[in-house]
Amino acid sequence: MAFSIPSTLPRIRDAEATRDKLLEAALESFSTRGFEASSTRLIEENAGVKRGLINYHFGSKLELWEQAVGRIMSIGAQELGLAMDQGRDIDGVARLRYFVRAYVRFCARHPEVNRLMIQEGMRDEPRLGWLTSHHVKPWYKSVSRIFDEARALGVAPDMDHLNFYYILTGAATLIFSNALEARQLTGVDSRSETQVTRHADVLANLLFPEIKP
Repeated sequence: MAFSIPSTLPRIRDAEATRDKLLEAALESFSTRGFEASSTRLIEENAGVKRGLINYHFGSKLELWEQAVGRIMSIGAQELGLAMDQGRDIDGVARLRYFVRAYVRFCARHPEVNRLMIQEGMRDEPRLGWLTSHHVKPWYKSVSRIFDEARALGVAPDMDHLNFYYILTGAATLIFSNALEARQLTGVDSRSETQVTRHADVLANLLFPEIKP
């Protein structure tokens, strides 16, 4: 007996594909141009979809921004949360080093996150408040717990939580969000697997040097 695919399924898949294209194009534009300079026309053109589909699928540019940002931040929370769970069975300083390496690898895969934070962090707008309360504060608390672990082990750098958060974030992200600049300076692709591994090791060694027996 032959089964036919309901006619609604292809339309649902097409709609999901269109939304994905718009979210990807929106994140790229918002993270490089900023919210104000990212027109809906430009985003739709870059997504390769018809005019008017942002309003159809999201209702407004602001809603598109929230969903695009929310999606990449959720990916980050899931990936880094998984890394922290995987590191639970690792003891002492090795666990801290494992976390730093995992964070660097995430930043290398998603340089748009740091670019977006720089764009929004320069303006005291409601978007920054939304981003901070929904996504940045929970991550700050997670990083602070890592720092507290380092303090308990007696290996924390001489700084407070705020210093540690921004030193870790800046050192882990800038080489990847400014990958074009790094290539111009040195001819090196900072996002290559070799360079990502090297940068992860360097930062882990700087923040939490291995304790020699």
